[in-house]
Amino acid sequence: MFTASNRTTRLVSLSFAVLMAVVVNGSMLMKFDSVAQEATMVQSTQVRHVAVLDTVTIVGHRI
Repeated sequence: MFTASNRTTRLVSLSFAVLMAVVVNGSMLMKFDSVAQEATMVQSTQVRHVAVLDTVTIVGHRI
């Protein structure tokens, strides 16, 4: 009787640990996904700024 109780306790503990791991990792993945989608939307609506630099010519004297 004691062995069966110990085995059941271990099985329940392992099941609970697996369930909690799935819940925590799943919630983190969902949060990462929502942050990535928001960032994509923000970047697609921003105006693209392109910097154009003037051409500079440097002339030095030879010694």
